[in-house]
Amino acid sequence: MYYSISNSLKLIFNQLKSNTQVACFSQRFEFIELLETLNATERYLLAASFCKLPWDVGSVHVLAVLQKLRILTATEFISRRMYTNQNIHLILNDFLEQEYELITNLIINANFQSFSEIKDLLEECLENLFKDLLSQPEFNNLNYLSCLKTQLPVEILLRAIQTHIAIILKLHQADIRTTFSKFSAWINEGVNDLKFPKDLYEKLIYDYLEESLNYLLKLSTEENFEGWKFFLIILQTLSSSNNKVTGPFMHKYLKARIKQCASVNNKETVMHLLLTARAFTATDMDIHKNLNSYADWYKANIGEMKYYLKPEEFQTILHLLQECIDYEMEEDYLEIHSTIVISPPVLCSKIVHAYKNKCKQRLKQIKDGLQNVDINESIVIEISN
Repeated sequence: MYYSISNSLKLIFNQLKSNTQVACFSQRFEFIELLETLNATERYLLAASFCKLPWDVGSVHVLAVLQKLRILTATEFISRRMYTNQNIHLILNDFLEQEYELITNLIINANFQSFSEIKDLLEECLENLFKDLLSQPEFNNLNYLSCLKTQLPVEILLRAIQTHIAIILKLHQADIRTTFSKFSAWINEGVNDLKFPKDLYEKLIYDYLEESLNYLLKLSTEENFEGWKFFLIILQTLSSSNNKVTGPFMHKYLKARIKQCASVNNKETVMHLLLTARAFTATDMDIHKNLNSYADWYKANIGEMKYYLKPEEFQTILHLLQECIDYEMEEDYLEIHSTIVISPPVLCSKIVHAYKNKCKQRLKQIKDGLQNVDINESIVIEISN
């Protein structure tokens, strides 16, 4: 098919091309006025021509204008370019750094099944972004998040929040034993070294805290979950940023989790419970206050289990807690477990005493530098009065 190209269209295209080659779009208003004179055919031709141009320093600004005038959207542009040799990830990075309405357009359309490849590209781009922020946190720039919050419909915004959380959890994988040993180091890293978890909360999650917590906790309970590091960091960030909301929510969740642990009789659920409670209570810059908060939680929930669990459920939880002791690597938490009183139901005093003794044995192991020795393989004789 052939089209007759007018001199005015040639002039506009030449100006479009020159605008892609300069970082500063100095005559934006005048350029928009020219584009508004185009008919439907000319708009189509201009869009097709722009897609064939090399991506340059000013291309992102030109595309933003084309999208604003509904000549060419970011989604249409990426769909045409994704099978070429052009560096799509470089283009997407530009969308994340400036002209944020372009990344917003991609996120909206990525929710439709017909744009599944766009969705995959977008998730890969976000993963690379957060990997870069891990290696170079000083270059943190998540300003596009504020644009998402103001421009996305609520349903799509919630999906975008979920996508960001899921991607961040995949940044680091670790087993449960490593998680117990690295807990405090990871929390400190999240507080002192990483800025993006706080930005994620302030610029995106703030008004949707309970929905975000629900999704975060849901992911953390999936089978073979290994995204422990950033699960704990994000949970700590959300808890410390707005404890008025997270406090009641998490207390209710953890109480229900204890009852669930008693019914499913699974060690992994108890380990998840303990780690979640520790991250949730680490809301202060003072580590001693955090330990006191955890001790308060432990006393009110584990120490007083007999008041809301049946005796057989109480015994199940104590047996599971005993199985978890071998994973404990930090003295402070074992001190709490070994000293706080657990009120036993009738005929349950022995199991409480056995649990306390095992906590003390593990604590002695750690103090003696035997963290990696199974507690059942060591012989510790306790002399009691």
